[in-house]
Amino acid sequence: MPKDPDVIVLGLSPTGLYAVREAGRAGYSVLGVGAPGAPGLWSRLLAERIAADTAEARVAAILDRVDPNSARKPVLIVTSDQDLEAVLARADILENHVHLQGSYRDGLAGQIMDKEIFYRLCETHGVVYPTVWSADVEDADKYRDQIAFPSMIKPARIQDVKHLMAGQKGWIARNRSDFDAVLPTIPKEAGMLLMQEIVPGSESNITLWCGYLDEAGQVRQRFTARKLRQYPAGFGSASLVQSETCRETAETAERLLSALGYRGIAAAEFKRHPETGELKIIESNPRPSLWFSVATASGVPLVETAVAEARGAPLPPSASQKDGVLWRYSSKDLASRLFYVWNRDFVLPAPDLSQKTPVTGCADVTGAWDDPAPALGELGTFAAKLAQRITSRVKNRS
Repeated sequence: MPKDPDVIVLGLSPTGLYAVREAGRAGYSVLGVGAPGAPGLWSRLLAERIAADTAEARVAAILDRVDPNSARKPVLIVTSDQDLEAVLARADILENHVHLQGSYRDGLAGQIMDKEIFYRLCETHGVVYPTVWSADVEDADKYRDQIAFPSMIKPARIQDVKHLMAGQKGWIARNRSDFDAVLPTIPKEAGMLLMQEIVPGSESNITLWCGYLDEAGQVRQRFTARKLRQYPAGFGSASLVQSETCRETAETAERLLSALGYRGIAAAEFKRHPETGELKIIESNPRPSLWFSVATASGVPLVETAVAEARGAPLPPSASQKDGVLWRYSSKDLASRLFYVWNRDFVLPAPDLSQKTPVTGCADVTGAWDDPAPALGELGTFAAKLAQRITSRVKNRS
């Protein structure tokens, strides 16, 4: 069996590609484990790669590949919710093979991933969040006269039914009529639903935090940014982000995670209410997020710091971020821009790009001069999917 790698990145979407690049450029040998066709599989910074169709198969591949008797365990960086669910399910076995961050060993990550539990934790620790009502999908209609409109309806454990949601984050109900029309379309597999107040104002009022808390719970790295646009529009993942020092965002995220005893890499998203001025937490992720490569471009080495601590190496010094770095997911950002052109009556106003500051640098989701293959591979995968959809539509019409 070949020598075990220093780092294993599980999940090779653009999020995983970020982790591969940061660890590889720091000089660590990296094994990438992801779904077939994932852009990270093409990275030249991988020492070894494994493709497997399901999260369970990917975890099994790691267990088969890594020698549990190795003197030094590889550091596992998990970059998707589905993979993290599979890791948490087998954490007791995996920790004999790899180094897991503290929030995976103690189960806290699983509580944060369950939105209903997460909001209860926020309540306990005094962190403001959008008003939310919860009910099983079959009982949700009982709340039609109680919830606030407009409202976002979403599964408490969206990762369990993501494959049924066609890329959307949830279902929007502007009023009771919308609620009555939407509810029957929600799959029964969604289970527990959260019916959540939509914080008004444009998505450019969203601020982001990410950081690394060491095994003692100390914040070793932090980074904040503003989300300028997202895809799907209004309620999706970032498509345009700019690094920006947001002190209240950082203080609130770190106060909550420190109170919970969190250890490892994490991210959090907030939105400021335009009328009350309250900063409300939308979600937290116990793993890297899609936009983390802007943190790297701004000089904040999250993965490198996590790996260094796990391996007992000197930690990189706490970084002062560079503000003004613009990150873009070009194809999805174009789609979001066009959405607002074509949907003037959307429940939220178009982003206010006057909040963008002078650009001091740029970052791309997959593009990199020293690692070009992932961007080319992603284009190929996109073209193949587009061709498949066109063929399917032609067949359906005939």
